[in-house]
Amino acid sequence: MVDKALLRPGRMDLLIYVPPPDVNARYSILKIHTRNIPLDDTVDLKKLAELTEYYTGADLKALVREAAMNALRIDREAVSFEDFLMAMEKVKPSLNDAIIEWYENYGKKMQVRKIGLPAAFA
Repeated sequence: MVDKALLRPGRMDLLIYVPPPDVNARYSILKIHTRNIPLDDTVDLKKLAELTEYYTGADLKALVREAAMNALRIDREAVSFEDFLMAMEKVKPSLNDAIIEWYENYGKKMQVRKIGLPAAFA
């Protein structure tokens, strides 16, 4: 979130709206953040990506970290899907429909450049 005073015309040369990650992007982000974390057989990153609508990349990183901490607290060697579900109770998404709508409307009003996600996340 950026202070509205900073978003007034003339304050910044260029504003770029990056839409929230879709399910495929969230899956890719989860793969990146779990690549060095041992996961047990119950973990389905595709299912987790479906469950994490409104989560940003930073939210997903925090979710993975919290799930790993859950596994450590229980003294398990690998993170389970249950650890992720418990982490979701603590790590909430930063976005919701109202926030997304505000940014999209602001972009239309201010002619903000809207970009798509990189091909790697498509």
